[in-house]
Amino acid sequence: MAAGYTAGAARLPFGLLRGYVGSDLARVNPQISQVLCPTPARRSPPCPPLNPDVTVLHAQAADRHGNVLIQGIVGAQKEAALAAKTLIRHRGRTSSMRWTRRMNAIVLPHFAVTAVARVPTAPIRPTRTATTSATIAFYQAWDAVARDRDGFTAWIDRHVLARATNDQFLRSLEAIA
Repeated sequence: MAAGYTAGAARLPFGLLRGYVGSDLARVNPQISQVLCPTPARRSPPCPPLNPDVTVLHAQAADRHGNVLIQGIVGAQKEAALAAKTLIRHRGRTSSMRWTRRMNAIVLPHFAVTAVARVPTAPIRPTRTATTSATIAFYQAWDAVARDRDGFTAWIDRHVLARATNDQFLRSLEAIA
């Protein structure tokens, strides 16, 4: 998806995804083809561009002009935001102060943002844009949880299905931290 969002954000006809090289996915998925890349001369599978109608983005801050700050584990948020026809940023706060930016912080300019919506309880955590100890603990533990179906099911039962509210969910994660 990141390659598709990157192609979509750049308004390219395709992106290149080397992850298909050497696999037999092309045999079972007719959408996977290959192009001859001129530099270096080797075959690479193209990835179609992704241009969603709407991207909804949670970010830590926006200023009064509509510029948006995202930081944390940002993944392909920038690419998804810039590839979209409409970008809605929901916020917990608006800031007119100077932003303290972390190493991988990204500022999306106001002209790329369609709307900023006030959602005071956003986001439902954990989110990769949050940097609380509970969120960090969650992501450190998540890899092992996600690899085992029984463990995943038990985790969902305990932390999601047994909780009536987002606050109860957050308190259960804080107990992990």
